[in-house]
Amino acid sequence: MSVYALSVMKHREKPLKQPLSPGLLAATLISMMTGWQFPLYAQLVPQETPSLAQTGQISQGILSDPILRHTLIGHTTPIRSLIFSRDGRTLISGGGTNEPFLKFWSVETGEEVDTLRAQSSAILTVALSPNGQTLVTSGEDADIHFWSLPAIEGKVTFFDHYSYVLALAVTPDSKLVVSGALDGLRVWTLNPPHFLFQLEGFGTPAYSLAMHPNGYLVASGDNRGGVRFWNLRERTLVSEFFPHKESITGLVITSDGKTLITASQDATIKLWDIPTGNLISTLVGHKGKIQAIALSPDGKILASASNDGVRLWAMEDGRLLRRFSDHADWVNALAFSPNGRFLASGGFDKMINIWELPPSFWEITPSTIENILK
Repeated sequence: MSVYALSVMKHREKPLKQPLSPGLLAATLISMMTGWQFPLYAQLVPQETPSLAQTGQISQGILSDPILRHTLIGHTTPIRSLIFSRDGRTLISGGGTNEPFLKFWSVETGEEVDTLRAQSSAILTVALSPNGQTLVTSGEDADIHFWSLPAIEGKVTFFDHYSYVLALAVTPDSKLVVSGALDGLRVWTLNPPHFLFQLEGFGTPAYSLAMHPNGYLVASGDNRGGVRFWNLRERTLVSEFFPHKESITGLVITSDGKTLITASQDATIKLWDIPTGNLISTLVGHKGKIQAIALSPDGKILASASNDGVRLWAMEDGRLLRRFSDHADWVNALAFSPNGRFLASGGFDKMINIWELPPSFWEITPSTIENILK
């Protein structure tokens, strides 16, 4: 076990000395029956886990530097959403207010290959089904559009939301998509597109979403720093806790279902152990609100964006790997390619950067770093 992991273990929060509330106890029993647990008491206990990554960036020469392959220019408003195609050959970007267009870019050449008017206002969120057959878009106009792929045709539109749709999350089997908006959460079928049910309405805004790999549990983050877990099978709220004191701007559940990552406007990122509910670590360093986070497909690198650029963190120990300040303004959106080779970032400067991460970078581990330093 690494020195950093040991440090975390030594400073984990102490068990509760007060009994759980009836609501949390009931949620615990539900999770035990389904074989899945979640953070329960993080909001009740002072967070004593020390912040990691205080050593700063790794010295040059240990890691191969990421290469800036392309700077994409073509949007006339801030970049609000990014996603790679399933084959990794195309990057899709969504424009801001007064530019409701999706742009399609060749990852190989950096050229714009197509443009599509997708909404009537800013495109705040874009999702692709894992099977690559459906593209879902939404945003400020609250309309949800389902597009058939690969030809980008056969659009189906729904008008059930009444306020900004800020997040979308698709189940691993490509059967359902959850939409999170200022007026609550709704669930839809993908093939054919159809409104299924409403999880929660006004009073429960969803600023971020993350789908659990089991396909029926989804996490949502609100504007008060709260995170809720929902059971799509039972259509019920499972649990709620408050990892932050300001709006949740990013949520990720790792592919093994063991770690929840939360990001907030309070400028921190927190990693939670789902089976125990313990706070694993807090990543600090950004000078402003976290705008977006993205996890590499292999789960080794976490990217975060703020007004001071992009930072890359090692998931194993919270080590700060790199920071980029190539954007002239706040960075709003991040996306990894499906193979983890490329990272795209888009910002208020209306530009998109595509970085290539060499294998020697993303295959790095604390043990290899220690061997190099010996």
